[in-house]
Amino acid sequence: MELAYLRFIAMLLREEVIHSSQRFGIYGLKRQGITDTPGTRYDKQEASGHRSSAMMDIYDLSIPLVSTPETTKAETEPE
Repeated sequence: MELAYLRFIAMLLREEVIHSSQRFGIYGLKRQGITDTPGTRYDKQEASGHRSSAMMDIYDLSIPLVSTPETTKAETEPE
């Protein structure tokens, strides 16, 4: 699989689809895919096929959303 990926990247560079500064690795692509997957951490773990949450710590780079007092108040107040 790695050889096919390297050929794919070489083709993208040759066809000028991407510039050499935009080159990305296969694990970077996987990391971005997991990070961009919508849903909970459990949903992402199921979609990616990871068995442990430790692997999710490596591959999921999304920033957790937390409620602040202001957002919680705004959600509960009637308009």
